[in-house]
Amino acid sequence: MEIKLLPFFAKIILFINPFNRLKIMCLGYSEDFENFTELVWQDDKYLDFTNRKSYPQFQLWYV
Repeated sequence: MEIKLLPFFAKIILFINPFNRLKIMCLGYSEDFENFTELVWQDDKYLDFTNRKSYPQFQLWYV
């Protein structure tokens, strides 16, 4: 199941993430505009979530 997220909510959920089954996915990560990439708080806490040109879409996935 995929749900589109605003960047603000993507960052908050990524920070809190109480469940291992919730994944925040990002389109455009490492300039990959065809596939979504999973974000991990430890690695991506300084990501510019507000940069719509580089990161046009965030999704919440339930695995």
